[in-house]
Amino acid sequence: MSILRGLKKKAEQKKALAFYKQLGSIKGDPRDIRNLKSLMSARLTAFIDTTFIDGAKQTEAFQETGRSSSSLSLNSPAYRDIKTISGIVCVYLPEQYAQFFCELGSRYQSEVLTINQAVALADKKSIELSTSLTLDRPITPLNFLRSIESEAEDGEDRTPED
Repeated sequence: MSILRGLKKKAEQKKALAFYKQLGSIKGDPRDIRNLKSLMSARLTAFIDTTFIDGAKQTEAFQETGRSSSSLSLNSPAYRDIKTISGIVCVYLPEQYAQFFCELGSRYQSEVLTINQAVALADKKSIELSTSLTLDRPITPLNFLRSIESEAEDGEDRTPED
């Protein structure tokens, strides 16, 4: 049974890689292409968010052991199962991007980066990724951090009389 599961997983990964690679040179009906690119943008956003959180969680677990953070070794896969409206889908992101977002989450968790710095670095790398895939709109990851940031700014704008 686990052999069949492994074969199914490999097939899903192969399909995810093919979808990623073909996106930059896809031809056909412009509406279908736009829909596919929008779908990929949403999936990559979820992948990036999950990877960022995973990096933060790995760092948090490591910090709880009390060891020096210099010996921390982060691990981020190039394939992730992402929950979508239609079910769980395997998504591919090249390893260098996956590792970048994992390390970004780790650096945020270690308080090396502020929310603004983490969001700015994520945006910069996401624009690079969006451009390489010729997506119509840039990927906007880490919306959960953006909402924290905007809530903090709203709190600063209020006076005690509010």
